[in-house]
Amino acid sequence: MFSSGKPSKSKFATQLCAAIAKLDGQQKYRYDPEIFRLVHENGNGVINLSNMYQEHCSLPRAKWNSNLHRLASIFASSLEEIPQTFEEAKPHLRPKIWSRATFDFMELRSLIDGGKVPDLPLYPLGSHLYSSLVYDTENSMRSVSNEDLSNWGTTFYEALEIACDRLQETTMAIAKIGDGFHSSVSGDNYDSARILLVGRRNFDVVGDEIVTVPHRDAMYLAGSKDEVSLKILFDLTAKAAEVESRPLSPLPLRLVDGEWQDWTPPKNHVLRGQYDDLELPFLGGLYSEQKEILDILLGEKAIFVASFAAVQKKDSEKLLSYCVWSRNVDSLLPRTQVVVFLTGGSVVASGEWDHVADIVRHLMVADETYYPVRYRAPNFPSNEQLAAIGRVQPFAD
Repeated sequence: MFSSGKPSKSKFATQLCAAIAKLDGQQKYRYDPEIFRLVHENGNGVINLSNMYQEHCSLPRAKWNSNLHRLASIFASSLEEIPQTFEEAKPHLRPKIWSRATFDFMELRSLIDGGKVPDLPLYPLGSHLYSSLVYDTENSMRSVSNEDLSNWGTTFYEALEIACDRLQETTMAIAKIGDGFHSSVSGDNYDSARILLVGRRNFDVVGDEIVTVPHRDAMYLAGSKDEVSLKILFDLTAKAAEVESRPLSPLPLRLVDGEWQDWTPPKNHVLRGQYDDLELPFLGGLYSEQKEILDILLGEKAIFVASFAAVQKKDSEKLLSYCVWSRNVDSLLPRTQVVVFLTGGSVVASGEWDHVADIVRHLMVADETYYPVRYRAPNFPSNEQLAAIGRVQPFAD
C-alpha cells in the first residue's frame, strides 16, 4: 500500500507528546487513540487532536517540525528559558494571531472532558480572531501566559505594545499588485501578526484599510473604496481558504479609530457575492464543529442544536444558508441567511434573518456565551407572525 505522504494520527500524537516533553519535562501525556486525544499522566489535562491534526496535514512537509514545536509550546507551561523579568523578556516578545475557534472550542470541550485550557491573554480582533503574545528565541517559542505577565509585573497591553515594537523592527516585506493592493510577504510566520502594525504605517489606499488574514503567513490589505484592489483581496483570500483546512479567518476587517472591526460589504456592493462565498463555508465549518460539541454538552437538557445548512438558490449556482426552527422544539439556532419554520415536517414560513428578527425578535434570544453566537428559541411564532414572515425562495413552493 502506498503512503499518503501524511503522518498517521498515531504518529502525529506520538510526535506531539515527545515535543511537549522535550520543552517541559514536567508535562507528560499519553495517547488515547479511541477519542484521538492526549491525556495528562495526572488525569487532569486533555488535549483534543482532531483540529490540530487537520491543520498539521495541510502544511508543507518542510513546516511539520516547526508546527509541532509551535503546538507543544502552547501546552508546555514551565519552560526554563523564559526570563524572570520583563526587561529580559522584551527583546523576544512578538504578537501572535489565533483563530478564536481554537480557544473557544477548547474551552467548550473542557466542560465535557475536563481538559486543560491554556491561560493565555487573548484580545479580540473582530469576531473571529484573537491576538496574544509569544516569547520567541532562536531555539524555541512559547506562548506567554497570564501568570507570566503577573510575574513580570506588567499588563497584556503594555507587553503587546512592546511586542509590536519588536516586530516592527524586523524586516517587513510588502508586495503590491496595482496601486492599491498590499500583501505582507516576509515569510517569518508573523505576516498575519502584522495586521497589528497597519495603523503604524501609511498605506496608500482609497478609503479605510480593509484587511484579511486567511492564515498565519498571509495578510492582505486594500482600500474600502477601491473595488479593483478589493477584488484582488477577495480572490487571493478565497484561494488561501481552499488550501487551508484551518484558516485563521477569510472574513475582512476594517480599521476604525485604531480598532479592528468586522467589515461586511453593503448588499448592493459589486463584491458582496464574493464576500458571501467566503462567509458561508467558513461559518458552516464553525457551526458544524460547534454543534458536535453542543450535542454532547446539552444532550440531557432536551435542547435541539439546529444545523447550519445550505441550499442552492433557484436559477443560480450560489448557495444560501438556512436553519430550521420547528414547532414544539426548544432550539439553539445558528445565524443564517434564511430561517425556515416547520410544523409537522411541513414548511409553514421562511424569511431572511433580519426580516424574521423584526417580527419575532423577542422569541430568539442571542446567547453570546457560544461562539459563533446562537439564538435560543424555546417558543414558536404565532400563526399571525408566521403570516407576516411569509415565504422566500427556494422555500416558497
